[in-house]
Amino acid sequence: MTAMGDAHEFRVGVIGCGALGRAIGQQFRSEPTATVAALADVSAAARAEAGALLDVPESARYEEYATMLDVADLDGVVIATPHALHHEQVAAALDADLHVLCEKPLVLTVEDAVDLRDRAAAADRTLLVGYQRHLDQAFVRARERYRGDAGVGKASEDGGTEPPEIAHVTAEITQPWFDLAEGTWRVDPDLAGGGFTVDTGRHVIDALLWVTGLEPVAVDAEMAFRSPGIDERATIRIDFAGGASAHVSLYGDAPTVREAHHVSDSQGAVEIDGLGWGSRDMRTIDDEETVQEPLLDRGAEPSKAAAFLEAVHSGEAPPSTVEDAIRATAVVEAAYESAETGERVDLSLPDGA
Repeated sequence: MTAMGDAHEFRVGVIGCGALGRAIGQQFRSEPTATVAALADVSAAARAEAGALLDVPESARYEEYATMLDVADLDGVVIATPHALHHEQVAAALDADLHVLCEKPLVLTVEDAVDLRDRAAAADRTLLVGYQRHLDQAFVRARERYRGDAGVGKASEDGGTEPPEIAHVTAEITQPWFDLAEGTWRVDPDLAGGGFTVDTGRHVIDALLWVTGLEPVAVDAEMAFRSPGIDERATIRIDFAGGASAHVSLYGDAPTVREAHHVSDSQGAVEIDGLGWGSRDMRTIDDEETVQEPLLDRGAEPSKAAAFLEAVHSGEAPPSTVEDAIRATAVVEAAYESAETGERVDLSLPDGA
């Protein structure tokens, strides 16, 4: 890895040159302090397309990611490959002393997530997980209500405010997922690790955990499967320490993308919703049913690349961490187990998660 100074241009390698890898690569190209220096993909066609788009010379395009990690002069990598490959690739990048931006899901098991958390800590490298809702102002503002000082709730003894007590959460997403996934690795359970829940549904589960800060203690789920291991529909109940609960509805064969969250609390409620893949809207409702729609600063929403670079240079924790991935992975793992067994699954999160 190149030694970094104030004037150093951060050199990133892209592992996985599909649409998502190319998109994040373009984000890095738009950053004045970064450049895409190398890329790796098993597909020659994908390497050629990404190389042309990201202006990476043929000499810096690799079939094997391990070769790229071994010979390219890099500071960090983007990993946008099939889910089942993430653990091996993130571990290899951390072992090569590189910072890592890995698309979600970070991994498919809690055990692997804990392993990567420990590796990143030992290497003192930044590991950002690609949960874009952590950058969306609607979710950021909602999180302030429950985990920051948003000026609501009861007065505390130290002169601040205690956040409202959460009673119940509902969250849902629909998407024409199978129209996009058909014929790709996303419908291969050996590469994807599951279907709609493990892919898009994980975003919703992560978002409600991140916003509320609630500790999941049990999961009960039902799923409908399009093919073995590939679910298209899920209904998930999550119970939390303290008595709150959440109901999550996921459907991957709908005509449009629609997402909605509703958090009921002792002071009213928060709602977040939107269509498509753009930014979400957010509103609060007080105990007198007065609705407020705060002005959201869309200009304050950094790209994943910008957030990653800021975390690397500042040394601060990134907006979406391995601990976030551990919690979401625990719930997703439990949901599949519950759907298979028909039983409620109790959770015990690892220390630090």
